[in-house]
Amino acid sequence: MPPRRDRKKSLDLGRSDSSSSLMVATQPPPPPVLVRSKLPLKSVVKIFTVASSPNFMLPWQMSRQESYSGSGFIISGRKILTNAHVVADFTTVRIRRHGGQNKFPAKVLCINHWCDLALLTVDDDSFWEDLPELDVANDVPHMDERVLVIGYPMGGDTICVTRGVVSRVTTLVYCDSKVGQLFAPQLLAVQIDAAINSGNSGGPVFQENGSVVGIAFSGYAGSADNIGYIIPYPVIKNFLSTYEKTGNAGNICDLGFTYELCENHSMQKALKLNESKSFTGVHVIRVKKLGPCRKLVKSGDVLMKVNGFQVANDGTVAFREGERVHFAHAVTTNEIGSTLDIELLRAGKPLKLTIPGMQTPQLIKAFRGEKEMPPYLIVGGAVFTTLSIGLIEAAIDDFDDDSWECSRREKHYADQEIVIRISWLSHPINHGYVSRRVERIAKCNDVKIRNIKHFRALILKSKDFIHIETGNKRSIYLDKKEVEKTMKEIMLTYAIPSPVSKDLEPVDASYEPIPSSDEESDSDEEDEDDDGKKKKKKKNKKAKKQSSSEKEESKDTTREQNATTTTTTTTTPTSPKKARGRPKKIVAATDPADTTPKKRGRKPKTTPNKKGKQKEGETATSNDNE
Repeated sequence: MPPRRDRKKSLDLGRSDSSSSLMVATQPPPPPVLVRSKLPLKSVVKIFTVASSPNFMLPWQMSRQESYSGSGFIISGRKILTNAHVVADFTTVRIRRHGGQNKFPAKVLCINHWCDLALLTVDDDSFWEDLPELDVANDVPHMDERVLVIGYPMGGDTICVTRGVVSRVTTLVYCDSKVGQLFAPQLLAVQIDAAINSGNSGGPVFQENGSVVGIAFSGYAGSADNIGYIIPYPVIKNFLSTYEKTGNAGNICDLGFTYELCENHSMQKALKLNESKSFTGVHVIRVKKLGPCRKLVKSGDVLMKVNGFQVANDGTVAFREGERVHFAHAVTTNEIGSTLDIELLRAGKPLKLTIPGMQTPQLIKAFRGEKEMPPYLIVGGAVFTTLSIGLIEAAIDDFDDDSWECSRREKHYADQEIVIRISWLSHPINHGYVSRRVERIAKCNDVKIRNIKHFRALILKSKDFIHIETGNKRSIYLDKKEVEKTMKEIMLTYAIPSPVSKDLEPVDASYEPIPSSDEESDSDEEDEDDDGKKKKKKKNKKAKKQSSSEKEESKDTTREQNATTTTTTTTTPTSPKKARGRPKKIVAATDPADTTPKKRGRKPKTTPNKKGKQKEGETATSNDNE
């Protein structure tokens, strides 16, 4: 017998009844009917995206284009459901059907980066012919339940099917931006061991019975094996429901306060927590001034229940039998505009409250809107813009200490922004001011800046000189006439189309910030005195009334003492000092629960990988959940 390597594979030859010609089997046998019918491959499509994001250091320009691909599937209403990061910063989007050869132009209906979901549609009627719709099952898969992931991952151009089981149910931050994770909410997520690679993002995940239980959106690369995540039904339901009601992507509910866990035994005693009485929860540290809990929840309260879910001392709530998840799940499953019932423990006594379902406004812009460009303003060669997550990621190594600390502050006013000087365009008018550090702008002409529109209005109001003060107390003086004279020259030298972005062109010297509401004026606003030390300014009506009443009392006391002094004779060598009539200064007590985060060191400059989004021509890259 010849060696195994020398054997030749024999062909299955058959002889025809009508002739002696040989017939060779050229096609494999078809798969069983049951297997083929359980895989709705027609409903899974491949998405091709050409994307370009703004150049945040040169905000009048766009970055170079990149091409990506991902997956999606057909749902009711002639819509396609996919991940937000598959079409993020898109310029054009095209979709190809399974087994098709044409790429149809698609329209993006809405994008929600917080939950990493997006809706698309195609106007061409021929695209929708014979395309079955898929429904998302009203269930979260259980552990050890088998699932199938279908999509178009790297390694080929055709559809791919992988199998696995559910490993755990947990909560995660969906945002793939490392800086954005500091502000993003925790949402329910399901971990599976089926392979999720670049290009799988947006593809459906099926149970064995053929129903959709989630959307593939993330996987680990290098640091761990067989770990992937899918977006489950509760998150998808909220996204689709919000779009049907409002026509936009909406936001994610939060509580708007910082907290700490109550796992320490001494802390539990001090806060009068008792597990036998179901007095467990998390300790409220600081309530954000524009959040849903303002004027309702106080620092020092203990959050015990959210919509009937008992919060444990470790910050978890019961999910299913033997399973617990972060209490944020009880908050984020509510829609914007709904109400949440919470129960607090205040001074040892339970207190029930109802708060509105809303997302706390963030001081830093987290995500760019569709076709939105960052605002910018050029004055004497200095380039100013607003602080955003995109800018932080682009210039993290260039931020000074003050700018980095301000990026972690909360928002006090509805129109509040942080204005940043990002660069200098070299010109004789700004000689001596050249600095490579990114600086926060605090004042203009000795007036505090509310936002970049307010900043432009203050510059237009300037008379002879423009005085700009940074957060580090550095001053920039520019002659207004010279600024106006050299502006055209600077624009021509650096090929900049306009000294201001389009959204700032209508702003004139008459612009005024939005007047402060009662909620905003009652807030403790951090400021800095002349020595650079932080202090608190209490701006509530109660303090003003107390100050005025003390003035009146002081005046009455002064009158009485003056009258007494004039009627008595000086018989003793020492007489009591007269009251000056000045009221004592009212100093607002600092809040012991004020834990405004301070800088803990800068993060390394990195470009986060797009989760499950395959670059065109990519062959060996993988995903990173962070």
